[in-house]
Amino acid sequence: MRGKIALALTGASLLVLAGPVVMTYGASLQQLQQEEAQAQAQLAAEQSQYQQTQAAIDQAQQQISSLNQKLAQDQAMVGSANQQIASTQARMQQTQALLSSTEAQLNATQNELNATEANYQKTEALIQQTQASLIQESKLLNGQLQLIEERGSIGYLDVLLGAHSFTDFVSRLSLLGQIAGQAASEVNVIKQEEAQEAKEKASLKAEATLLSETRASLAAHQALLQQEQNMLAQEESQAISLHNQAMSAAQNAANTLAQQKQVEATLKNQQAQIQQNMAQLGSKINQIASQIQALLGQFSQGTLSRRELYNAMLPLVTPIAEQDNLPPALVIAVITEESGGNAHAVSSAGAIGLMQLEPGTAEVLGISPSELYNPQQNLIAGCLYLRDMLNMFGGNLSLALSAYNAGPGAVQAYGDRVVPATQGYVDNVEALYAMYSQW
Repeated sequence: MRGKIALALTGASLLVLAGPVVMTYGASLQQLQQEEAQAQAQLAAEQSQYQQTQAAIDQAQQQISSLNQKLAQDQAMVGSANQQIASTQARMQQTQALLSSTEAQLNATQNELNATEANYQKTEALIQQTQASLIQESKLLNGQLQLIEERGSIGYLDVLLGAHSFTDFVSRLSLLGQIAGQAASEVNVIKQEEAQEAKEKASLKAEATLLSETRASLAAHQALLQQEQNMLAQEESQAISLHNQAMSAAQNAANTLAQQKQVEATLKNQQAQIQQNMAQLGSKINQIASQIQALLGQFSQGTLSRRELYNAMLPLVTPIAEQDNLPPALVIAVITEESGGNAHAVSSAGAIGLMQLEPGTAEVLGISPSELYNPQQNLIAGCLYLRDMLNMFGGNLSLALSAYNAGPGAVQAYGDRVVPATQGYVDNVEALYAMYSQW
């Protein structure tokens, strides 16, 4: 509560009065009250404007904080997109290297297949030549054997007996032996060549099957690599698009952040201007307060009536008393009895100002003793202390006034009754309060 009162008072320095206030000791109290009311109205307007400006600054700072977070997120997205692009490009390079290696392997296999097919064709030609030679020799041998088979031993003898001499007979006998041996040898060669041919055919067939399978596998592998390369190209395109979007978002966030900082700077300039106006108005209000104090001094000298004193104090007391839920008439009654309205009064016990507060009590209430000579700060502390006494003694006004004058410890020590030494004080304040309440 004390903080709100202080804000209300110090906020009085927010506005500059519409025109200079020129007062003399002879000015009327009514004019002073009008000037005070005008200052309080301007105070309320400037205080509201100040609070609105502070709220706008707080909102701008929250927006700047949010934009900073958004900018950090966008920058993180840019970094992630860059990493994804680098990873995709590395995978594309690996895939391209693998594709090149596979193509080289395919070319080498194709060359090997071509060489094998050429060798196969040469072998086929050699086999065909061998088969033709075997067929020719087989026909010749079959003719000889057919003659012997058809005529039996006679055919064999015909060959032998066809000799014209013994030497020719021996020669023919040797020839028939050679023919028979050669025939047997050629039969074996033919069988071996046929077996070798069958083996080579089976081997060539197996190689042809393996090469066909290898071709199919390489073709499938090459197709897969091409698909992966297409997919990586698509991923790279998406990553680049994401990177561009993130960069655009980061730029937009940076631009918005700059705008918000500019708005914040403008609001702070406005706030500084308001504070300057507050200081100027505070000076004007202090002038009014000084002029009011001059009139209150006249009361202490007997040149002002109590009614004039009440009218002079009411504009200054009302906003402060209401903050502590105190009747302004009660506060003015305490001021009248304590100091007679003299803001510079100092008692023999060291009590200071309008409401005669001791420095130790002011420090407990959070007011510096040096500020007790300031009418506003003195009123703040005095009203707060009076409210504390009312709360402490359950709203009993007599006990609260006795405690205000002699201290709460004295009232409690006397059994929660009015301290006799303060009875006159209590009666006077209550009588003034009753009178002021009727005005």
